[in-house]
Amino acid sequence: MKLNEIRIGIIHSLIGKNDGVSIVIDQTVKAMSKHLKINIGNFFFLAAHSSPRFNAQTDEVFWHKSEEHKFILRNFNNQNEDEMNCLDELIHESALYAKNVIKKWVDDNYIDLIIAHNTSHPYNFITAVGLGYYIEELRNQGIIWPKLMVWWHDSYFERSIFSNPNKVIQKYLKYLPGTFVDSIAFINNQQIALGKKVFGQYNNNKLDRFFEHRTTVVPNTSDIPWNWEHAENITSEIISPPQDSYNNSFFKDIGLESQLESKGFTLNDTVILLQHTRVVPRKKIELAIDLAFELEKKFKLDKNKKCVAIIVSGHSGDEQNKYLQDLNDYYEEACKNNPDCNVLLIFGENIILSHRDIIVDKKFYNFAEIPSIIAAHGGLGTYFSEVEGFGNNLLEMISMGLPVVINKYEVYKEEIEKIGFALPAIDNSKITQELVDSAYELLTDIAYRNKIVYHNLRTLKENLDHKIIVDKLKPLILNMFMRTL
Repeated sequence: MKLNEIRIGIIHSLIGKNDGVSIVIDQTVKAMSKHLKINIGNFFFLAAHSSPRFNAQTDEVFWHKSEEHKFILRNFNNQNEDEMNCLDELIHESALYAKNVIKKWVDDNYIDLIIAHNTSHPYNFITAVGLGYYIEELRNQGIIWPKLMVWWHDSYFERSIFSNPNKVIQKYLKYLPGTFVDSIAFINNQQIALGKKVFGQYNNNKLDRFFEHRTTVVPNTSDIPWNWEHAENITSEIISPPQDSYNNSFFKDIGLESQLESKGFTLNDTVILLQHTRVVPRKKIELAIDLAFELEKKFKLDKNKKCVAIIVSGHSGDEQNKYLQDLNDYYEEACKNNPDCNVLLIFGENIILSHRDIIVDKKFYNFAEIPSIIAAHGGLGTYFSEVEGFGNNLLEMISMGLPVVINKYEVYKEEIEKIGFALPAIDNSKITQELVDSAYELLTDIAYRNKIVYHNLRTLKENLDHKIIVDKLKPLILNMFMRTL
């Protein structure tokens, strides 16, 4: 078959939204369309929720926050027999329904290759089992089409909270991500050993050949959607993407301008820190709050009174609903301990979507553009995560000319640090004076800031351009269709 004629079906809970997996999906489609010349009409999407797009089908059974999924997660480790009986029935019936939806979607669209995202993660339990039922049924009938690629972002055995599954859950774990997969795309090298561990449980006598010819590591990547190359020697004005009139009202609409006015400040008196992630505990957003208070003190000591505002651009509600309240409590406690402070904490999820939109009289802003707005203001990105699969939102900030301070999480130390980005860092999830000083220099010394920004843009272009996606996927797809194990 001709590679550019392949019909690809993509499955995930969300399509075209702000989460990291949705971002990877869109990057992959763009890269495959551009570099493999696959027509955009040959991509088909199946999800619970999708932004408006061609060839997208939705069904609530794939929603990772459904009551059914919440029940599964609550009872993942529950050893109570009564609950397990209910759990078994719920999983099986929901998965059967999902299987039939998937089957019809594949048949209706003549799909050659299914790419299933994050079906090794319990948050997509029903999707994974339903897809597993479907592929298992086909393979048991000797049907080898469509092929199935699993994109492994996360898994149940990478999280300690899923370490003690009950016997009902254990019965279905073979479908996370499934024993009949034709290939796997990991997002970091550490996951390869985990993959071998889980597949080794099923006595796969082709295990070594499978991992040699049917797996690859596709790191997060990012393009740079603005003309930055000319900026190498600029020293007197901030390097940032050009802004348009649509985003001019962002600080007003997010509520920053009114809060500043109540404190007697203007935007020119304000330092902005951007936390460009979802609101989940492993992002350690409380460290961004700590940094804001330390920076405000340093500006004050240098007789340069500033208000420091933290803007959180991602949505809350995933993994642990209480974390949003925890952060507000943490911020309020810090304010009490620093009664003369001028620090603001603003969550932007109510006006930030995956695309620009105006609904009635309310304006919504594009998540991907927020780093460019903060960069143009001369702000700073914060990325203090304890755990990341790779670092999608980190690369997004870098690509928009925003300098970033980080916590060195494990994958960063193993796979990103050696690339050579210039990112002031801590290594123990605790703000240090050295980090505060480095952040302060990036905020106050334009020539130094621009040197760092340009270096990071060049490093990103040379090492993590979107073309890497195709370079990794092309041989994998060819092996699936052309080479037996």
